[in-house]
Amino acid sequence: MRRAHGRTATTRIALISAGTAAVLGLGGFSAGTAAAAGTPAPDRTAEPVATAPAAVGQQVLSTFTVAYPAAPYRTHNIARAVELINGAVVEQGDIWSFNQAVGERTVENGFVDGIMINDGRYVKSPGGGVSAVATTMYNAMFFAGLKPVEHGAHSFYIERYPEGREATVAWGTLDLRWQNDSGHPVTVRASSTDKSVTVTLLGTKQYDEIRATKGPRTHVTPPVKRTIAGPTCEPQTPLEGFDVSVDRVFVRGSHEVGRETFRTHYTPRDEIVCAPESPTATPGTATPSPGTTPAESDPAPSASAPASPSASPAPSPASSSASSSASFSASSASSSVS
Repeated sequence: MRRAHGRTATTRIALISAGTAAVLGLGGFSAGTAAAAGTPAPDRTAEPVATAPAAVGQQVLSTFTVAYPAAPYRTHNIARAVELINGAVVEQGDIWSFNQAVGERTVENGFVDGIMINDGRYVKSPGGGVSAVATTMYNAMFFAGLKPVEHGAHSFYIERYPEGREATVAWGTLDLRWQNDSGHPVTVRASSTDKSVTVTLLGTKQYDEIRATKGPRTHVTPPVKRTIAGPTCEPQTPLEGFDVSVDRVFVRGSHEVGRETFRTHYTPRDEIVCAPESPTATPGTATPSPGTTPAESDPAPSASAPASPSASPAPSPASSSASSSASFSASSASSSVS
């Protein structure tokens, strides 16, 4: 346990289940959940419909933008999610929840079919694309210095997102949640275009700067090639799997006053080739290419739960910084939109 940047922080470990990421939707997230260990968070959750102007004197805690290729479904779904989160006010101690704020990604709730990740490959499903909003909110929370409660990365890495700093969501299995432990209300501002989404958090600054430092890729795993027959096949380019660590560094004045380490595991993104349908082909069946091994399906998603705290090395008396860590393992359950 450490005391840093004005609050007591504990080591946080979170394991991501493979099934969870797949259920999320688009963008190839490493399925996994991040649950903060230590002191339980309050049960009270911020109301998703809470909208109000920013309080007088509020400062920009952070602002983050994610760019993406324009696509009608993506533009529509992201705009709908932005509409549902914009203007929310999160009081001190409250927990903001993506799933509660946005609701289930259904046609009835204003979402359309888009591309998501299921069993390690892209599929069509309502709400595809909203993971771009989740990733943007995660980074806004990260650089605002707020406390992460739950999040999971895509099962495989998507190049337009920061390595180890992205999030996906899946209704009923994986949420993006953070707690306002800043001591003051936080207001959410969100907007989008057909090519980008931006989230800005307003409140009272506790730090002069928050930095992110990324380590090298480790445990690199090559993808395989799979041939899929059937009308539901979506082509997919290959990308290696890997592990990566990201540190969040809290700075006050010119001194580092706290540090947290987040570890993410990405599974390989297999190459998917869509084969012409044949009378003997079974729709959706994967056929290994010569010299390759079929990729296994990920296990079913598991419910997220607080993990047991793990002690971090105590800082030396001469050091004012301390560290905590959280790990996220990839999975290919269905994940949110890419």
